[in-house]
Formats: sequence, structure tokens, C-alpha cells
Amino acid sequence: MTERLLPRTADVVIVGGGILGLSVAWHLTRTGTVRVVVIERQSLASQASSRAAALLTLGRADARFTRLVQRTFAAIEELGTILGEPLPLHRYGSLSVTTTAEGRSGLQALIDGATRAGVSCETVGAADARRLVPWLAVTEDATCAFCPDDAFIDPYLLASAYGTAARTAGATIVSGTAVTGLSVASGGVSGVSTTAGTIAAPVVVIAAGAWSNLVAASLGASVPMAPVRSQYWITLPDARFPRQHPSVLLPDARTYTRPELDALLFGIREANSVSLDPRQLPDDASGYAFADDPDGTASLEEGLPALRRHLPALDDVGIRAYLTGFSTYTPDGLPAFGAAAGVRGLMFAGGCSGAGIAISGGVGLALAELALGRVPSLAIDPFRCDRFGAVDPFDPAFRARCAAARSNKRSG
Repeated sequence: MTERLLPRTADVVIVGGGILGLSVAWHLTRTGTVRVVVIERQSLASQASSRAAALLTLGRADARFTRLVQRTFAAIEELGTILGEPLPLHRYGSLSVTTTAEGRSGLQALIDGATRAGVSCETVGAADARRLVPWLAVTEDATCAFCPDDAFIDPYLLASAYGTAARTAGATIVSGTAVTGLSVASGGVSGVSTTAGTIAAPVVVIAAGAWSNLVAASLGASVPMAPVRSQYWITLPDARFPRQHPSVLLPDARTYTRPELDALLFGIREANSVSLDPRQLPDDASGYAFADDPDGTASLEEGLPALRRHLPALDDVGIRAYLTGFSTYTPDGLPAFGAAAGVRGLMFAGGCSGAGIAISGGVGLALAELALGRVPSLAIDPFRCDRFGAVDPFDPAFRARCAAARSNKRSG
């Protein structure tokens, strides 16, 4: 990327070309009047976005969260129309199964929230659960809920669709270019410096994932989140795992699953999740291995006893792949996006707590509206960046709270 190809000015600069940054860009270009520049240090959607399990679960205890996901479903349909080909959405529903009092309480909250949001989600018996997911071991005392409209999607394809639609509508999207600094004037952000030159802009959206707090640190701003290890495994192909069956949420085992072609993808949230100091992150997450458990063996061995009770096939099916990377979690497990405190025009998109693909449409719409000076059409108060007050995102105690949020997560 040469400096002469980088615009000197823009209305909005977005730092980060993952799924959130590209969604914000596309939602901005839908107005047709905004000069938008997206700057990505690596390749587009090559970090957390492309490694996500990408469950799109509508059933949530808070209907305001559900609205964010509903916007993503609407965006998928709209993008398919714009690009002339429907995006491959795998809509087989989700099945939640629990046998504990805590799990039942959480499942009822999910059903109640879905009802408030107008989402179909209802309890089903053990026999129906086994019919929906033949490989699943379900005891007669289990409480099960089926949400038929839930889905999953290839996260890279969705991120690419946001980017293609944004670029077609006039956005400038630059990869292989790093942001090296932010500038301010009169209490507000005034632009960014990059390895390919400077851009003046009155609005900057930081959507740089696990690296966001490094970008913002020079201004004394922060988003209340920490990088936390996320990981999942993919089995070898097996006839017991059909391509078209629901995703499964097993809160008692801290596990989720979904079909992966003729295999099964499953993620385990370990009892003590691992957080990282953002200052110790590599520039590129590709190939990164966590020192304490580089191949995921320890996490798998920890989670297998509980998972085997639901998935006895694991005793004789092999593991084909292990994927790990950096998710961003907040202390309460809710996303953090919107205006940064104390710096006019600076905004964040992050803290997705494992739901970044699912809420990408809602976050993109809300931030685009905020960047244009409009009142968001979605209720976003629960996700405000300042809801914890002043935080130090590099503090080990704060990072531990964020890691605990992942360990305690029971939803999709």
C-alpha cells in the first residue's frame, strides 16, 4: 500500500478489518454519503473472525441482545440480495440440554427472553431431543429447549460479504497497513497515522479485536475487555454426525457443538480460562500456541468427563483439528461498543464475549448510526463502554474477571 493511494481525509476511519469493522463500514455506506476508510494490519478477517465457531443463536435472556442478532440475520439476507447470491446460512436450530437446577434456571431465562423478543424457543422432551440429535445421550430427567431458527455460518464468508458490499458502495478498504497512532484536537479525535500515511477524520472506530486497547492507549482511552483464550476441536468425519442437525448447547458441560461437514465441531470452556496481557500479544495470531497448553490436550482432558456423558461417541472417534485464538471478554460477558469516554469522536466495537459473528449486524448498525450523530435504532445501553467506570485493561485482576466471564458462560 503506497501513501498516495490512502485518502488524506475521511468522515470515518475504522481501525480493524475483521467482521465488526467491515460491518460498521457497510452499514455506513448504506447511507451513500459517508467517506469511509477501513485499515487492517493483516489480511481482512484473518484473525479472530475467521476462527470463530459462528453460532447465530437468537435465544438470549436479554431481548436487547437478541435484537443485535436479529439484525445480523437481516443483514445476511440483504447482503445476499446485493451480491446476487444468498450467503450459505445453515439454519438447523439449536438444542439446549441440562439436568441441573442452575442449568434449568438459565434455560428458563433463555426461553423467557426469546418469548419477549418474539423468537421461537420451547421445551421438548428427551425423546424429541434424541430425534433431533441422534448422537446425543439425553436422560429422561433432562430439561431441553429447541430454538428452530438458530443457525451458524462460515464467518469468513460473512465478513467478506460485509467488506465486498462496503467496497462496492464506495468504502476504501486497505489491508497490510498498520495504524501507528491517533491524533486529537480540542478534546476530540482528529485522525490516524499509519504506515502508509495520515488520514484526517472526526470519527475513528477502533474495531481491532484483542489489540484494541493497544491502539487506544496513547489517548488514555480503553474498552473494558481482555483477550481470553478461545478454543474448539473438530472430529474426524463420522457417519454418526449428519451435516444437517441442530447446534447443541450443554451448559452443564460448558460445551457447545455444531455440525462441521461430516464431522462435529465442539468447544469447551475450561473452569479457569486464560487471559493475556494485550502488550504481550503477537502481531498475528496465526499459528500462536499458548505456552501452558499448546495443543489443547490439558483443556480437552479437563472437559471430556462431562462431555462424554452427552457424547459417548467421543470414546472412539478421532480428533482432526484443534483451533485456538483470542476472543475478547468483558467482566459481565456482554459486548462493549459505542462511544469512548472522554474523547469526542472515538468509538469502540469489541468485547463480544464469544458472540462477535452473531451480533455483527447489530453492532455495525448501532455504531454507524452513532458515527452519523443519530440515535441508535437498537437499545444499546447494556453494552456501553463506560458501564464499569474507569478500568485498567492491562491489570491482572481485571483480566481475571474477564477470563472468569468465559468460564461462566453457558449460552451459545
